[in-house]
Amino acid sequence: MPEFSMHPYEKRAFNGESEQLESVLKELTDVKYALDQSSIVAATDSRGKILYVNQQFCKISKYEEQELLGEDHRILNSSYHPKEFFKKMWATIGSGKVWRGEVKNKAKDGSYYWVDTTIVPFLNDHGKPYQYVSIRNDISLRKQMEEELRESEEKYRLITEHASDLVSVIDKDGKFFYMSPSHTPLLGDDLAKLHAGDIFQWIHENDQAALAAELELLSSKKKVASLLEFRIKAHHGKYNDMETKINSIAGKDGEINRFVLAMRDITERKKADRMVYHLAYHDTLTDLPNRRLFMNSLRQEVEQAKRSSSLLAVMFIDLDRFKFVNDSWGHENGDFIITEAARRIRKSLRSSDLVARLGGDEFTVLLKNVSDRQEVEQVAKRIQTSFQEPLKVAGQNYSPSCSIGISLFPANGDDADELLNKADTALYSVKERGGNGYELFHSEMEAKSLERILLENELRKAIQLGQFHIDYQPKMDLSKNKIIGMEALVRWYHPELGKIPPNKFIPVAEETGLILPLGEWVLRRGCMQNKEWQQKGYPPLMISVNLSVRQLAHPYIVEKVREILEETKLEPQWLELEVTESILADVGHAADTLQQLREMGIHISIDDFGTGYSSFSYIKHLPVDTLKIDASFIRDIHKNEESQAIVQAVLTLARTLDINVIAEGVENEEQLAVLNEDGCVQGQGFLFSKPLSGEEFEKYLIEFAEIQPSE
Repeated sequence: MPEFSMHPYEKRAFNGESEQLESVLKELTDVKYALDQSSIVAATDSRGKILYVNQQFCKISKYEEQELLGEDHRILNSSYHPKEFFKKMWATIGSGKVWRGEVKNKAKDGSYYWVDTTIVPFLNDHGKPYQYVSIRNDISLRKQMEEELRESEEKYRLITEHASDLVSVIDKDGKFFYMSPSHTPLLGDDLAKLHAGDIFQWIHENDQAALAAELELLSSKKKVASLLEFRIKAHHGKYNDMETKINSIAGKDGEINRFVLAMRDITERKKADRMVYHLAYHDTLTDLPNRRLFMNSLRQEVEQAKRSSSLLAVMFIDLDRFKFVNDSWGHENGDFIITEAARRIRKSLRSSDLVARLGGDEFTVLLKNVSDRQEVEQVAKRIQTSFQEPLKVAGQNYSPSCSIGISLFPANGDDADELLNKADTALYSVKERGGNGYELFHSEMEAKSLERILLENELRKAIQLGQFHIDYQPKMDLSKNKIIGMEALVRWYHPELGKIPPNKFIPVAEETGLILPLGEWVLRRGCMQNKEWQQKGYPPLMISVNLSVRQLAHPYIVEKVREILEETKLEPQWLELEVTESILADVGHAADTLQQLREMGIHISIDDFGTGYSSFSYIKHLPVDTLKIDASFIRDIHKNEESQAIVQAVLTLARTLDINVIAEGVENEEQLAVLNEDGCVQGQGFLFSKPLSGEEFEKYLIEFAEIQPSE
């Protein structure tokens, strides 16, 4: 065969095309390798029969290559997609177009996986597909995350839309982007109409600036969350108090452009708070300011008077012969007289003056910006003149009168306590003269009255001679009519002066410091008696012993209480210490001391709740187990809706603080019925028993004890 020779030019051209072909083939090989490593690749004929699968396809589907070749993709069908889904897919690739979509497949082991799929049709010379190549990527993790997110969103949507809180999303200008359905009952309009507005149109005008300021702080990232209270206008036209938690939402650019608001209606809680606040600063019988509010106001006015060089006057007013009236005609008539006295005093004053009830039959008056001594005396005369009109009490005419002691600022003192003390001293001077008059303080009054000196001297002797004894008043479980404890009440019977009431000698003991040895004796004797009853076989009961302010302030009070418990061998759990509300004047020190006592296992009770310093804002910071509702609240609870509302508010708030409540002064079945209805489970008063001597109380125990005393 003859040999053909190539022209050098033809040879060069041939070699060039060969090299180019090799280069293209190499590129195709590289592309195939890259696809095989990163993607799931398969090829099928025009009817969908599998002609080729790579290792990634086998790996994700859990099938061997030979199990797949010759099959169609129905081997992987998960039954997730409807027939219409695949019908559209085949319509697209059958027309020669590329199809893209997400497919859920089923592996050989029954597990499911998602793939992002691209199917490319290869066309023959007539433009008809003869082969399809599919390139897939595993997106199972992404789909799982999307599903979890969807479920989470659905869960929170359900929570939001069925929550009682008002949940919304707003921007800085207050425009709504989302509102939960709970907005509708409060605001009244349908959700679409509400959504079209902004939050500021519903907020009280005095509260709008506060919300705008909070949103500004959150926008500037100076805060990440905020808790705010404001008022929203409800559909009935009145404003509801809302407590709102605000959280900021950052956009993709990191800037704060949205805020989530969760608003809770606290209208009823605020009403209860205001009631308790009013109760803390006002006398429940007369609705006058109490000692705490009066002293706060007096201190402020003294400081103002110092700056303006103005004159003030303080009056201390006491009703004459009130104890006799109260004892003769009863507490209800006594309360009527107190109320009428408050009305007459208030009517005699200017609108700028302040009158307060300190307790019992004692009132105080603050006269602001007085011109001179004569103006003060005119007010005192006006008050006394108002008392001249007789009252009808218990079917009889009663002519009340009062005694007034007066101090002046700055002549008689330059601080509130000194002014009140000197007005009190002036009052004693009036009382010594028989009462029914007034007197301004002067230096000669500093000397104590004879009666007070005598009482102090006799009190010292009585402590040394042991003239005191203890009466015990039972505390009851109201629902079971079962005794649960007793209060130890100190009594003084003087061999010459007779029975001296505690409200006479206890204040003197406090002032002179004699309350320390007297209080120690009461605590020791009470613990000793309680232990004796336990040893006789009576069921263990908690004994309540009053702890005075001066005792509580003593630096060694905790050690003294521990010493007495060890000496009497009474377990701490059977001792309750009752402290008066006046401890709240120094809440920090009181809390520390009470906490130490409580850590010993001793119970702590606030006595006569509501008569002085009461405030839940203080009490919640104290280690307190029990509140004793003052008897003045209980006296007319069965007849006075306001008294019942106050007791209900105290019970409700006490429950939120997990504090026990006991009612003092339960005297009749009607009061007991109301207390049971309101959920007060403990009580104390004459309905169950008057205070009893030790011997009488032991007889009382026999009636209730399940275990009779041993021989």
